[in-house]
Amino acid sequence: MKKILVNKPIHTDAIDRLMQEFDVVKGFDATPDEIFELLPDINGVILCAGMKMFAEEMAIAKNLQVIGRHGAGLDIVDLEEATRRNIPVVYTPYGPTESTAEHAFMLMMATARQVTYLDRQTRQGNFNIRDRVVGFEFFDSNIGVVGFGNIGRRFAEMCRDALQMNVFVFDPYVENKVIEEWGAEPCENLLELMGLADIVSLHIPSTQDTRCLIDAEALQALGPDGYLVNTSRGAVVDEAALISALQKGEIAGAGLDVFEPEPPAKDNPLFNLDNVVLTPHLASFTSQGRRRMGLMVVEDVIKVLNGQTPKYLANVAINQK
Repeated sequence: MKKILVNKPIHTDAIDRLMQEFDVVKGFDATPDEIFELLPDINGVILCAGMKMFAEEMAIAKNLQVIGRHGAGLDIVDLEEATRRNIPVVYTPYGPTESTAEHAFMLMMATARQVTYLDRQTRQGNFNIRDRVVGFEFFDSNIGVVGFGNIGRRFAEMCRDALQMNVFVFDPYVENKVIEEWGAEPCENLLELMGLADIVSLHIPSTQDTRCLIDAEALQALGPDGYLVNTSRGAVVDEAALISALQKGEIAGAGLDVFEPEPPAKDNPLFNLDNVVLTPHLASFTSQGRRRMGLMVVEDVIKVLNGQTPKYLANVAINQK
């Protein structure tokens, strides 16, 4: 029976479905060295955060026939190498959309209303903090969305429909006409968007082009009354520049679900700042979202190993060979 390695727990319905077809190897608590020892006998792998499949891993996994990415981000897979080796990579482009968009929306509100800071102060008996903290009202304010894919659009929809916010978008890969027809205003460059927005939410992949896209100049353009939300990837933000901007009051606050590296160091200065809200890279981790992603990736892994065409193939060049 073919063996499928799953490196982190996924929804039980997805595991049960996979076990109907194949031998499931659970590497939930395995060390990197132990994972490497498992790879030569593996026919398929389902990747969650914490493991990557690059050239080194693929070279060891000599019997690998499919890579399944439990999520929408492909930064932990060398797609070019997988394509060169004729290994299909399947993923879940729509699986995390709703949960991640909702998490970004929550971080936006929690950050701008200073929820975690007020919670700590209230627990400490400082009820008079109410006389010193003034929140931000979202109605008719400007939301800047960087990256207008599935998650970015859903997040923007929430902001527009629930709070009647004005939506500005920067995404060089989406035509201005598409953005305008959706009902948002396209920005020609990032600094234009940062200057217009009261809050900026990031929904972009981690690539060579996006690494440290949000740098000191961009944060300066956001300004002392602006808020940053990041549920995409930690590497798209220059963390040192962000920490400096938060410490100096050059921006008002930030809500972060992702870091670079992960997990962040225990002495990360972000932990000592009152104007940030932090969560541990779990924006898509709802029961519904995990089930959707799990079943989506499992079904495509099963299809590939049974000689069928998967629904969500990342390296489409394989179909063109």
